[in-house]
Amino acid sequence: MTYDLCVLGNDEAALELAFVAARHGQNVLSILPEQRHSAWMMSQALEHLVGNLLADMSEARRRQLRRNGSPRLVQRLLANSLTSEMSDHVAALENAGADVSIGEVRFQNADALVLTNGAYGRRSLVRASNIVIGMGVRRTAVHRPLGLVPFHRPESLLFGSELPTSLCILGGGGLGAGLASVFSLFGTQVRYLSDLDSCDSMLNLAEDAGVVVASHPAELGLSMDQPFALNQGDIVDCRRSEGFSDHLGLSSIGIEPDEHGLLWCSSSLETWTPGVFGIGEVIGFSSGVSQHPTDQAMRILNRMTHRIRRPHFLRTRTSSWAMV
Repeated sequence: MTYDLCVLGNDEAALELAFVAARHGQNVLSILPEQRHSAWMMSQALEHLVGNLLADMSEARRRQLRRNGSPRLVQRLLANSLTSEMSDHVAALENAGADVSIGEVRFQNADALVLTNGAYGRRSLVRASNIVIGMGVRRTAVHRPLGLVPFHRPESLLFGSELPTSLCILGGGGLGAGLASVFSLFGTQVRYLSDLDSCDSMLNLAEDAGVVVASHPAELGLSMDQPFALNQGDIVDCRRSEGFSDHLGLSSIGIEPDEHGLLWCSSSLETWTPGVFGIGEVIGFSSGVSQHPTDQAMRILNRMTHRIRRPHFLRTRTSSWAMV
């Protein structure tokens, strides 16, 4: 089947585009990843997980978490929260009129994708007049250590043999604050250097979870100019981000991401390859483009309508998402 628009990824802006385009009558396929979730989707799952844990946080429950906590348990809880979050977005997209598939994709050419999904790795060919890459970003550690202690990648927290006794998380928006909150609830002494707005809901949850939150390194007894002391615990740096597009085979259609995996896009969010767009945090450079998801969605929708051969009528189905 050939679609007007195929949107790749579960970044906030990618989901918004798929929803808005479907509500405007476009024939839309949203392809959501099985494992390569965006930082935004992870932060949403973490926020709901922390909220649910805090809602049932009696003193007995707190002691149980601290006694039985392990990286494996954190993985399982986060996986369940991700599944629930994804299910909500799938339902919203389908109610808007979009088709949804969960799997991994790779470009065959500029208007065709090989989609692999299912337990048996079933492959199918998807064609679309317009393809939008919205794989989001992942938070990574800087390459150089700071002082005597190297920074750890955020994902390293979920694959250790036991939970750290103390932890310092630097930035990362909702993802960093969410990780700080979960580990604090499991008994780790956590400090978080915030890059969120002070009124952000995730920050409020972090403080409720017992995280020591600061907006400047000095407030946590840290200095970016002096080596960190070895007794300050594990340090996780979530401030740097990399594009999540390395597995898509972009070079086969003439697109080369920059050294951070991010894409160059024009002011209309179109890449060097006509009909292939970028959206969300995966954009490395664009001129005067708003970062608001709805603004980006409308910019792409306005650009792609010139490439669609047949007219469409605006659907009027209701949805839990905002009307555009």
